[in-house]
Amino acid sequence: MHLIAFRPEYQLTVEHEKNRLFYQNFGPMQWATTLPHYLADWKAALAEIRPGFSILSDMQVVNQSNQDLLAHFQAVEQMIVARGITVVAEVHVPGQSTRRYCDDVTTAQAMPVSQFLTMWEAAQFLDEAANDPALTAAYAINSVAE
Repeated sequence: MHLIAFRPEYQLTVEHEKNRLFYQNFGPMQWATTLPHYLADWKAALAEIRPGFSILSDMQVVNQSNQDLLAHFQAVEQMIVARGITVVAEVHVPGQSTRRYCDDVTTAQAMPVSQFLTMWEAAQFLDEAANDPALTAAYAINSVAE
């Protein structure tokens, strides 16, 4: 895996062999008022993957974010969609509001997102979806982390 960014608020890594990005939020993201490297870090990561890629997104820590940053998150989502995303597997802790904050971003675009309760389930799904694209569409309809 190739580390693109390791910031106090997040980590972004590329796994070239699987054509996959790994994104993880950290606690300070909840209180961030600016993310000066966020767009550039995502541009760098997206430049290293091919269309048809997937994202494994660990959203277990952050249960809120600054609404002033929503435009940054949505700009990144547009870049992800334009680059040719196949599916995003997000991991959320049951009972926390992390999914609602992610939904604020992803409802604006056609980014296919499936939610999971553990990193293992999410990674397993992405590995299987890489071999069976029909699985991506079927699972998106029956996403488990409500």
